[in-house]
Amino acid sequence: MSNLLRGLARRAGAQLLRNPRTRGGGGEYPGGSFWSEGTQTGHNGFLFGELPPAPGQMRKALWWEPWWYIGYGGTAVGIFLIYNAKPLEAFDIKYWANPRAAEELEVEMRMLDKLNERPELKDRLVAVCKDLNLIEEEAYDLVLMRNEYKVQLGLHTGRVPEELKAIYDELEAKE
Repeated sequence: MSNLLRGLARRAGAQLLRNPRTRGGGGEYPGGSFWSEGTQTGHNGFLFGELPPAPGQMRKALWWEPWWYIGYGGTAVGIFLIYNAKPLEAFDIKYWANPRAAEELEVEMRMLDKLNERPELKDRLVAVCKDLNLIEEEAYDLVLMRNEYKVQLGLHTGRVPEELKAIYDELEAKE
């Protein structure tokens, strides 16, 4: 079987060598293809085929050139103004995250201090933890997780006891 295929391939290759055809649609050009020597027009050695003006004369600008320059200049000026008018918060996360994180840490520390000062509030929180199948040591975590999605969703849907919302309100209240 492979001898048969080998013979067919040999005959097909020999036939291609005997009957060369111009492929790619270049048969109508004098050199055989578009890229052959002498088929391209407008080559005079100057950029875009534009001849320089005679000495002492100014080059006449084309109709689209001023609009092109205005567009490029306006874009450059716009980018410069936008970049320099941006607030510092747009450059780096630390400019807006640090104050928010410091404020959140201050609130959490105040809440934990209040929880440690008031044992009845801690007992209520431990009771809520037991309702949620949490161990007693996770009561502090429940205070720190007050803004997380699961806790907020649980409070919204009623899957978390309303007592937890009351505890959060008491802890967040400023004295």
